[in-house]
Amino acid sequence: MGSVVLAAEESIGAAPEEVFDLFGTDAGAGWLFDAECDLLTLGSVVTMNLPLGRGGRRETVQVLGRIAGLVPNRQIVVSHDQPWRGRLRMVFESAGPRATRVRLTAHVEDGGIEWLARRAGWPAPEPPSDGTHRIGLITSLSGPAAVSTIACDHLAEMAVNEINADGGILGRPVRLFVADDATDPQVGAMEARRLRRMGCRVLIASATSATFTGIQHAVGNTGIPLVHAVINEGGAGPGHVFRLGERPGDQVRAAAGRLMKETGGRNWFFIGDDYSWSHGAHHAARGVLAESGNDVVDEHYVPLGTRDFAPIIERIEKSGADLVLSTLAGADEVAFQRQSLAMGLRDRCRTLSLLLDESTRERMGDRAAAGLWTSLGYFQQLPSQRNKEFLAEYRRSFGRWAPPVSSMAESTYAAVHLYAAAVRAVRGDDSAQVVRELHRLRADLPRGEVELAGPHAFRQQLHLAEASPGGFKVLDPARSSGVIPRHNPSI
Repeated sequence: MGSVVLAAEESIGAAPEEVFDLFGTDAGAGWLFDAECDLLTLGSVVTMNLPLGRGGRRETVQVLGRIAGLVPNRQIVVSHDQPWRGRLRMVFESAGPRATRVRLTAHVEDGGIEWLARRAGWPAPEPPSDGTHRIGLITSLSGPAAVSTIACDHLAEMAVNEINADGGILGRPVRLFVADDATDPQVGAMEARRLRRMGCRVLIASATSATFTGIQHAVGNTGIPLVHAVINEGGAGPGHVFRLGERPGDQVRAAAGRLMKETGGRNWFFIGDDYSWSHGAHHAARGVLAESGNDVVDEHYVPLGTRDFAPIIERIEKSGADLVLSTLAGADEVAFQRQSLAMGLRDRCRTLSLLLDESTRERMGDRAAAGLWTSLGYFQQLPSQRNKEFLAEYRRSFGRWAPPVSSMAESTYAAVHLYAAAVRAVRGDDSAQVVRELHRLRADLPRGEVELAGPHAFRQQLHLAEASPGGFKVLDPARSSGVIPRHNPSI
């Protein structure tokens, strides 16, 4: 398809060295492409809003990346992963006494061009049959959930490359198609139908529970495997619908007791996004906490995409809670925790955050994340040789500026490999046979051994961790979760 160049420009009433130093800081909020960056140094994460022209209206797209190049007072280069992979270059030029012209350029390759075309409402080309075994991944390349799913497409691609290096599936190369749900269930449903038309034999969702529900409704009773790869609240459903990932009840059971023992706290405030994940997670958490006589003093839900949490933080302070359970997703969790630190809530409450992974912690920043607890099946700090080799291959494949690997990203990698193992085991791609095989698989993955027992029972080891500068301090392994199946074949 080729490439295009996007360009934008802003004029700032300050000298170039002043504008350069204020890039991404609170003092510069609201201008210079709305950049957020806690520390202007190589490797620091950056969030920016890139202007897009569309029908005479000024729209923006949020870009998530990190600083990959610096020339003091003159140039900043941002390597980014969402909503497409590429680089942005900002050049700072003097425009007269105490005035600076900031020029931004982005060279957009095929993946970005297709994303921009679909954002503009143009239909994406559907490639003709090429003899490949097609796998569809629906993830959040944009919208509030993009913070959490930032490496999912990388890990799906890495899994496909490994499968192809091992001969593909049934002698056919595997081809991955990635779709952006924009953190919107309706968009996710539309993308699911498109991927099915393109011949994808399985749909893997690394997205919100709301999007996965939309995918289920869109695909209907076709019988192809539908896999919710990431952390979710669980639930029932037809046999071809699989739910991997952690369950909130297991997470709370693994973490709450130790957190209460260390802090002496017993009064909980629940805060979450107003959709199925948070509602299901809070219901499960109430059941777990009731077992030890804990008190949930209050609960509040906010619309997905909320950025101002000041009224809720004030409500938490007045509630008498000394512990907070957060089920906020992605950018919402980042905003809440940064504001909690700024408003002094951390001095009075400790927090258990169920969706706090490496990418969310990184966007939150070291100061805002410090002391938060979480419980997940995977952390980069797991010491196994399998995980060390996995991370080394990830860096070889995607480079030093690729985002960190999170539990959500690793579970996407797992889902691709589990599906391929099932197809190979039945020596055919009949959906019904593949689904039956998926009901009883075991695998040794970077997170450790996992086992499937039916479509909704997923056994794995959970680990308790506390956010610390640069990552997580993994505490003692928490416990196993799910059901232990019998007589499962290993991958």
